[in-house]
Amino acid sequence: MNKTARVLAIDLGASSGRGIVFELDGGKLTQKTVHRFPNGAVERDGKLYWDLDMLYAETVTAIKLACRECGEIHSVGIDTWGVDVGYVGKDGSVMRDEFRNYRNKDNAKVRTSLSEAERRRLFDISGISDNDFNTTYQLIARRRQGFDFDNIRHILFTPQLLGYMLTGVAATEQTIASTSGFYTKDNGYDRGFLNSLGIKKEVLPNTVGTCAVIGNLKGDIAQELGIDYPLPIIASPGHDTACAVMGVPSREEYPLFLSSGTWSLFGALNDKPIKDERAWSFGYTNELAYDGKVRFLRNIMGMWIIQECRRQWIGEGKELDYPEIVELAKESEDKGAFIDVNDNEFSQPCNMADKVKEYVFAKQGISLDSIGEIARCVYTSLAKAYKEAYESITSLTGRQYKKLYIIGGGANNEYLDQIIADTLQIEVSAGPSEASALGNALGQFVGLNLLDKQELKDVILANYDVKTFLPN
Repeated sequence: MNKTARVLAIDLGASSGRGIVFELDGGKLTQKTVHRFPNGAVERDGKLYWDLDMLYAETVTAIKLACRECGEIHSVGIDTWGVDVGYVGKDGSVMRDEFRNYRNKDNAKVRTSLSEAERRRLFDISGISDNDFNTTYQLIARRRQGFDFDNIRHILFTPQLLGYMLTGVAATEQTIASTSGFYTKDNGYDRGFLNSLGIKKEVLPNTVGTCAVIGNLKGDIAQELGIDYPLPIIASPGHDTACAVMGVPSREEYPLFLSSGTWSLFGALNDKPIKDERAWSFGYTNELAYDGKVRFLRNIMGMWIIQECRRQWIGEGKELDYPEIVELAKESEDKGAFIDVNDNEFSQPCNMADKVKEYVFAKQGISLDSIGEIARCVYTSLAKAYKEAYESITSLTGRQYKKLYIIGGGANNEYLDQIIADTLQIEVSAGPSEASALGNALGQFVGLNLLDKQELKDVILANYDVKTFLPN
């Protein structure tokens, strides 16, 4: 393998963003983080938004730092969380104040206003699970609030919204579009759903191939950054979970995976969507992988709960980092406390540590008296949720799995990794931790015609060490 390139992966999560340069030199892959920054919801007039100006500025800063610290880069790719969309007006300008956050309570109100039969019909479009934050519910909420869809030129998912701002080219990429609930690989966007809201299908751009070039960085931005060569923006898998699954260190055709971050995504690759009654009742979703396979998975509340607990503790003057929280959990007494991590009680920003304590006392009569006891409760509760998902997915797919691949930031939590192995009674492989950024970069190498699907796994297995946890 005699292939060389340097690419920048912009990996945006709900709580942070990062720019990581990956350099492929033959079969060797190295990476350097050039930029990190916080992200989060911004409240305005009782609604939650993303700070689009900040996200764009930090993306441009990442490009600037990548060129300064690493030399010429050959492409840029962007991956983000799913479901959220932004709008481009008739005049071609981005409607910066309309970029809403999926945690808006308006979306939940829409969902609860619909009958189960209506919600089931939405599920049948593409097999996306019935969640408050679904794009379908977001768009219905906007229509009910009087948003004028006739006044827009494009609806764009987050990676392509930023891509449009960088290139001026509007596009759809299938992995991120598939999170919406009204997009399928074979038929694209569902005209029936769009017609029900009076949205013209034309405002949703044509699909470009995953890993294809969207366009080059605009001339004025390139000039501002001192870039004097064409810099392509590539449609790497736009959904961060699709990127992470691309980075699974396995040659298995249908690996079982847990993408562990703010959200936990527990699932396996499959050839076709599963949309039967059991998939509906278990809360499974069918999203697309970069190669057209289906990511059949469950959304489970992930590190969000610990993140919110830590935010409360810091606000109370307890400056704790995550390794310290893990140590306190390990040292704490196991009182047998647990929570249903998917309960809507834990879905909104709040004093989460208090919420966990109140929930456990109300449900079990158990008092959690320390930070360690609260953290231990959350970690064991996550493992319990993963076990339920593991048991249901083996039933739904008809497959038995010998190993669970944990990818993403949560893979670094060895305490939780071992709890998962013990609870599921399955071998656990943990890493890479930057799986979404890695998959983003791999997608760019594919787009630059430097790697094919088989070579992707060669590069991952040759360059990343993973840790194995055996069940006790």
